[in-house]
Amino acid sequence: MRVSRMSCVTSGSGSSPTGTGDFGHPNSAPFLRTSGACPFATPMTYDRIDHFNRWAQTYDGHPMQRFLFRPVHEAALQLAAQEVPWPTAILDVGCGTGRLLRSAAERFPGVELLGVDAAIEMVKQAKASLPAGMAIRFQQGTAEELPLQTGAFDLVFSTLTMRHWYDQSKGVSEVRRVLAPGGRWLLADFVPQGRSCFIRRLIDRERLEERGWLDAMLSDGGLAVVADRRLAMLGGQVPVLAIALNP
Repeated sequence: MRVSRMSCVTSGSGSSPTGTGDFGHPNSAPFLRTSGACPFATPMTYDRIDHFNRWAQTYDGHPMQRFLFRPVHEAALQLAAQEVPWPTAILDVGCGTGRLLRSAAERFPGVELLGVDAAIEMVKQAKASLPAGMAIRFQQGTAEELPLQTGAFDLVFSTLTMRHWYDQSKGVSEVRRVLAPGGRWLLADFVPQGRSCFIRRLIDRERLEERGWLDAMLSDGGLAVVADRRLAMLGGQVPVLAIALNP
C-alpha cells in the first residue's frame, strides 16, 4: 500500500464538522478548512480574495480561459512532463476551479493531486466541478503558509497566481519546502522583460516583477530556473519556468 505524502500539518484534530475529513470519506485526509474567510490572509489581501470568491461561479466560462489560461496550463503541463515524467504527487498553488489539475489527472494517471486556493468559493467550485471517479483534493490555503509536509510533491504548479501573493518571498520559501528532491516548480506568470518593463511601473495593483528580480528572489530561496518556455501571447511576456532546488 502506498502511503500518501500529502498529509496536512495542522494544530488540533483538524477534522471537518462531520468528523469525516475532506470529501466526506472516513479515510481521507482532513484538508478542507471550513471557515469562509481565509485563515492566513492579511487585511490587505481580503479585497482580492473576495474578488475571486465573487468570480468563482462564472470563472470557467470567462473568455480568458480560452485565450490565456488554457494555453498557459497546456504549456506548463508539457514542460512538467519533460522535466518529471513519472511524478507521484502534484500540488497546484492558486488552483482556482481546478482546471489544471483535471488536465493533470488525465496526463499523469494515478498520481496524487492537491489544489490549494485562498478563495473558499473557488475551492467549493473546484469540488463541484470534479468529474465522478477523479480523485483530486482541494483545500483553502495560501502560498505563504502551505499546511503540507516538507518534500511532499514532485511537481508544484503556480500559473498566473504569483502576482497575487501578499508575500512573494515567503511563498517561494514555502514552495521550496514542499518540493521533493528532484522535483520541479512550474511557474507561469507575467514577467516583463526589456522594453515591456514599463508595464510594471504603470500597473500599481498587479505585482509584475522583472525577470532579474525574480531570478534573484529564487536564488535567495535556494531555487534556480532550469528550463524556460516563453509563450507567444502578450509579446512573449508570459514565460513558463521549470524551477528546481539549487544544490
